[in-house]
Amino acid sequence: MTTFGRRQFLGLSGAALAGAFGVAGCARTSKQEAATAAGGDVIRWWDHFQPLKPLNERIFAEFGKANPGVRVEHEVYNPNEMGQALQLAFKSNQIADVHSVAGLGLSEAALVADGWLAPLAGQDAIRAKLPADSLLEGLHVFDGKLYTFPLFSPRQYSTLNWFNRELVEKGGGDPDKGPATWDEFRSLAARITKDGGGRAYGWIQGLQFQERMQVHVIELAMSAGAQFAMAAGGLNTMGLVNPRTGEYAFEGDPFVQALEFLLSLVRDKVVFPSSTSLDARTARARWATGVAGMFFDGSWNIGVVNGQFKRFVDKVGVGPVPSPDGKPVLYGAPASGQLFVSSQSKHVEQASQLLARFTGPGYSKELATFMDQVPLDLEAVATANVHPTYKRAVELFGTTVRLAPSPVARNPAIAQVLSEMKEPRPTLGEITQGILSGEITDVRKALREFTGKLTAERERATRVVSGKGVKVSLDDWKFANWQPGEDYTAEMYQQ
Repeated sequence: MTTFGRRQFLGLSGAALAGAFGVAGCARTSKQEAATAAGGDVIRWWDHFQPLKPLNERIFAEFGKANPGVRVEHEVYNPNEMGQALQLAFKSNQIADVHSVAGLGLSEAALVADGWLAPLAGQDAIRAKLPADSLLEGLHVFDGKLYTFPLFSPRQYSTLNWFNRELVEKGGGDPDKGPATWDEFRSLAARITKDGGGRAYGWIQGLQFQERMQVHVIELAMSAGAQFAMAAGGLNTMGLVNPRTGEYAFEGDPFVQALEFLLSLVRDKVVFPSSTSLDARTARARWATGVAGMFFDGSWNIGVVNGQFKRFVDKVGVGPVPSPDGKPVLYGAPASGQLFVSSQSKHVEQASQLLARFTGPGYSKELATFMDQVPLDLEAVATANVHPTYKRAVELFGTTVRLAPSPVARNPAIAQVLSEMKEPRPTLGEITQGILSGEITDVRKALREFTGKLTAERERATRVVSGKGVKVSLDDWKFANWQPGEDYTAEMYQQ
């Protein structure tokens, strides 16, 4: 399936919708009708959290026992297919009662404005189980009404340094902490490669995976001093600006240094030779066979290793993202909501009660046991039954990640600007690949050109959106009260 653009979707005819939704939609409708005929209510739930399916369905079963006659019908989608399924189902009034929004490409504000979502019932009870600073107007709350809440912590990143303890110790490194600085990482990688004699290399990475390499570069740049306000979920380059100036700064020294650090590993020939043809999953699988010492990945890495490469799990260690001085400070966007109640639902109150079970330290502790996404309550991980490296990863997140300001939380119209923008090519991920392959030789020039294109595109998109009568300007991206290395808290948006 290919995800439709919003304009394409809205332009579909009724016949085209019926054909596109096809047998799957009929099957779901038949299930619901059959269940209703058998008695009781059915809450239909669609998400894309495959690793969390056992946990979610356990909660559904518990909810059913507490509410006789209510059943949850659960379907897990491939993220690449979910956007189109949601669009077609919404148009034909067949959308699930509760759903995630992967692949839609629309902000929460746009979904609320377009009538997709219903405010949650029993909001006071839900709010009471959530940290007060986790809910922001423009992201979770609209006109004072709660529509969603975060399940996962914003204090996490994807460039933890996972390492083979045996290879690191043999190479003279610390098997408990790993290397802290770029220089230590580079020299340790060289020693592992030399000792490996062609059987093991210092570093392996899925260099083919452009999107993930882009994330690694951004996080390495943050470890070198880059600072961001974050206007979009994830590390989308169109939403990353300097908090003080509101300008894109990809041509600055931190990005140049981060790319030169990665390039030095290629030139030192410490990279596993097949890395250029690997994605993150295949790189992890090869790393688990002992062919490389170090591998960048998120906290979920140990959960995957524990599930798929059990023999390797006790050889695994983890350390922070390496940085020039060994004292990284990274920034995370305010956590977005993951699950929503549809405006078409006839079970808003029951669906809201079910969602309420996905809050609080009990849920966070259960979530942690899957060693996948980091739960909102980091303290719950300390007493959870998880591998020591997962606890270590969460501890690192808590000490190194600060909350960044969000222009969307200040002015939800920024989301319309982002939707109007088209990401310039080559992307930062493509530039990274070009630099590491040798096709791009002038790092700063490539980054300067990318920054210029982004700046021009944002100015164009802002003119388009403001030309429709929407109040939005480039000043909305600036945060004069932001302090480097500090959390940007909810009350600071009001100052």
